[in-house]
Amino acid sequence: MPLHGMGRYYLIATLIVVVLGSIAFAHRLATLREFDVTARATGTPTPTRGSGETPGVPFGDFSGEGPWVLSALPSCFVQQQSVSGKAAQLAHDVPAARLRIPPGTTLRRGKCLVTVRAHDILVVRGADRLHVPAEARLYDTPKGLTLVYEHNGRTQIRVYSGEEPRT
Repeated sequence: MPLHGMGRYYLIATLIVVVLGSIAFAHRLATLREFDVTARATGTPTPTRGSGETPGVPFGDFSGEGPWVLSALPSCFVQQQSVSGKAAQLAHDVPAARLRIPPGTTLRRGKCLVTVRAHDILVVRGADRLHVPAEARLYDTPKGLTLVYEHNGRTQIRVYSGEEPRT
């Protein structure tokens, strides 16, 4: 039975909505597949003291590993920018090799001591131990301290404010 009058317009409008919705859903799904969730925190959360003592005062050691560890230390580093994506797409955003902080350099930022190694970075703050795994490099750029982390064909670039002298 053929559709007459308004029924035909409702059918056409429904088809248009379904097609456009499917395209939008497929695009969103394709974008989510590029999201990298391989970096994981390790260690245990910082516990707090029980009742009768000052709430929220941490005790014990904190450890972590990932490209985010400098961002977890706001008393030492304040993240200003962050970009991540496929390594080939971000190759032009990586600072020049001449700006790289050489392996063996130790930086002091607030209460944090940063040791730059050939392929990774260690951060110590009191009893806390944090690690940016390979392949990580630090750069001294006009924008600030710049961390470049590459893993599985993806790159993360994070820029931190504040300038402290090297030791």
